[in-house]
Amino acid sequence: GRSNWHLKPIGRLDMSTEGLILVTNDGKYAREMELPSNKVHRTYRVRIHGILTPSKLKAIRVGSVVKGNIRYPPMKVELERVHKAKKGSTNFWMRVTCAEGKNRQIRNVMEQLGLKVTRLIRISVGDYQLQTIPPGMAIEIPFKAIADQRRKGSLFPRNSRNKFHRHQQQSEKVEAVAPPEPVEWIRHV
Repeated sequence: GRSNWHLKPIGRLDMSTEGLILVTNDGKYAREMELPSNKVHRTYRVRIHGILTPSKLKAIRVGSVVKGNIRYPPMKVELERVHKAKKGSTNFWMRVTCAEGKNRQIRNVMEQLGLKVTRLIRISVGDYQLQTIPPGMAIEIPFKAIADQRRKGSLFPRNSRNKFHRHQQQSEKVEAVAPPEPVEWIRHV
C-alpha cells in the first residue's frame, strides 16, 4: 500500500552548499520554521577568499549590502581561527548567522564585497545543530516547538545593540568559536 508520509524539507541548500537539512512530515511546522517573521536563526561556516577589512565586516553586520534591488538584512559574523591566520592571508573561516534566509544571501553579500565563498556549510537551523553527524547520515530528532527554541529572534537584542556597536567600533577582533558538542543520538526500537 501507499504510505501517507509526505516529507517536506525545511529550507533548501543549493548544489554548492553542504550541511544540515531538516525534513519533516508536518507541512505547517516546515512553513513556520521558514517564515522570516519567526526569525529562526540559520548558522553557516563560511570559507571566504579575499581581503577582509573592518569596513566589510561592518557592512555585513549592519545590513548595508545591496545587490540589484535587494537589500540584505544584518547578519552576525564571528571569525574563526583568527590566531592561526598568517599575516596577509586571503582565506578566512567565519560563522555567519542570519535570521532571514534570502536565496543565496551569504554568497551574494560576499560577492558584493569582493569576497568569494569557497565553502559554505549550514551548521544549524534554530536549535537543531549539525554538530558531529557524519555526511550522508540521517537521524531522527525530537520535535522542538518554535516558541520554545532559543536560537530565534533578533540577532542583536535591543538591550545589547548599543553595547555591540560600541564594541565593534573599538575593535574588530573576534574570539575563536568553541568546537561543537557531540550529538545526542536518539535510538528508536
